[in-house]
Amino acid sequence: MPSSGILLHIISLPGPYGIGDFGPNAYKFIDYLKTESHKYWQILPLSHCGYGNSPYNPISAFAIDPHFVSPELLSEAGLVEPGDLLKATQNNGDRVSYAKVQITKSQLWSKALAKYQKLRASRSILSELDPALIPYVCFRYLSDRFKSTAWYNWPEEYRRYSQDIFDKILLKDSDQITSIIGQQQILQDQYKQLKDYANHNQISIIGDMPLYLSYDSAELWAYQDIFKLDSSGKRISQAGVPPDAFSTDGQLWGNPIYRWDKMSRDGFSFFIERIDHAMQLYDILRLDHFIGLVNYWEVPGDAENAIDGTWKEAMPEAFFTKLLSKYPVDRFIAEDLGILNEKVCHYRDTNGFSGMIVLQFCFEESVPEPQFYPPQCIIYAGTHDNKTSRQWFNELAPDSPSFLHLKGYYQKHPELGLGDTPTADNVALAIQKIALSSPCRIAIIPMQDVLNLGASARMNIPGTALGNWEWRMPDLPGSTH
Repeated sequence: MPSSGILLHIISLPGPYGIGDFGPNAYKFIDYLKTESHKYWQILPLSHCGYGNSPYNPISAFAIDPHFVSPELLSEAGLVEPGDLLKATQNNGDRVSYAKVQITKSQLWSKALAKYQKLRASRSILSELDPALIPYVCFRYLSDRFKSTAWYNWPEEYRRYSQDIFDKILLKDSDQITSIIGQQQILQDQYKQLKDYANHNQISIIGDMPLYLSYDSAELWAYQDIFKLDSSGKRISQAGVPPDAFSTDGQLWGNPIYRWDKMSRDGFSFFIERIDHAMQLYDILRLDHFIGLVNYWEVPGDAENAIDGTWKEAMPEAFFTKLLSKYPVDRFIAEDLGILNEKVCHYRDTNGFSGMIVLQFCFEESVPEPQFYPPQCIIYAGTHDNKTSRQWFNELAPDSPSFLHLKGYYQKHPELGLGDTPTADNVALAIQKIALSSPCRIAIIPMQDVLNLGASARMNIPGTALGNWEWRMPDLPGSTH
C-alpha cells in the first residue's frame, strides 16, 4: 500500500483574505494531513506568477509570489496593525478574485515594508540578498518604472540586465530596491516556518518546477543568450506540445526555447541553480514536462497554434549525469505525461526516475489492474490539469470505453464496497481506493476529489490562458494551530 498525500495549491486554502496563504490555515491543513495519516502535501510552483496567474508561466524562477504572504503573520511580526487585517478581509468564496486580492495585499505590503525598513537597516537587508534574485529585483523595479513587464520594449539601455543597471538603480532609489528585497525575505521566512512545521509533523512537501519561464520574465531578460531569441529579443521559436489528450490543436505555450548547447558549456549552471533553489523549498521536486528534458516540441515564434512544430532533442545524457551527481534520484518525480517515446522512457528508467500514473487515463484504455503497476511510480487520482473525478464521470457517455471500463472494475472488485455501478456520488472515493490498492510508492489525491467536487472546482484547463488557478476550498477540516 502506498504512502498517501494530498494535492492542494496554497492559493486554494480557505481564509478571510481572498486567497490562500502561508498563514494559520496552512498550518491547520498540515494538522489535517497528519490526522488523516498522509505523508505528503503536494503544492504547485510558488513562483511569482505572470500572465493569467499561472504558476507555470512565472516572471521569475527564484522569487516567491507576493500573494502568498500571510496577513496574520505580518501582524504577529508587528509589521501591520489588527485594523489593517480587518480592512483586508474579503468574503471566503470558492474563487480567487485576483483583482481584489491585488488591491488589498498591495496595501498590506506597503505598510509592512515601510515598517520592515524601519526595523532593519538597508545595509542589513541588502547583505542578505540572494544573488539569484538580483535580476528579479531590477526587473520588478523597471517593470514598475516602464509600466510593463515586456523588457524587449523597454528603452535600449535597459533591454539586457547587467550589474551596472542594478548599481545605478540602487544608487538612485535604494528605498524601493530594499522594499522589493524585503518582500522576498518576508515571504521566504514565512514559508520556511511553514515547511519546518510540516517536516516536524512528518509531512514532506512535494513541489514543482516549471520547465519553461515566461517570455516576460526576469531570467529571460537577464540570460538572453541561453534562449532562442534574436538580437532584438524577439522569440525565434516557442514551446508547446503537439495534439494530445488535452487539446486537438496541441498547446501553444509561448515560452521561449532553451539553447541546450549553450547551457551545456558551463555545466547547465542556470538550470542547476534553479534546481538548487527548488530543493531548498521542497522535499521532493516534480520535474514539470520531463519529456522536454529529453526532446521538446519547437514551434515557430510567430505561430498561432502548436500543430506545425517539430521534435528537437535536448541534451539528456549530459544533463541527467550532472543533475544526479548532485542529488539522489528519489528526490525527483518525473512528470512524464504526454507523448512518451523510446528515448524518454530510456532516460527515465535507466536513471531510476519515478514516473506518474494518472488513473483517469488508465480507464480510457482498459479495465486497469493497479496491483501490477510499477512500485517505483507515483500514482495520481488526477492532477491540476485534469477534470475532477466527479466532473470526469459526469461527462462520460454511458457507452464510452471509460464508463464501461469503470463499471467493469466495480463489478470485478466488490471489495470496494460501492456496489456494482459507478455514480457521481461514489466515483471519487472509488478512484482513491483504487490508487491506494496499488504497489506504487506514493499515491496523490487532489483535494477536490477528497471533497467529491464537480466541474466548478477544476483548477486548470490546459490550452486556455485565462480563468484558471482560481478554485478555493470552502472550508478546512482539521485541528487548530
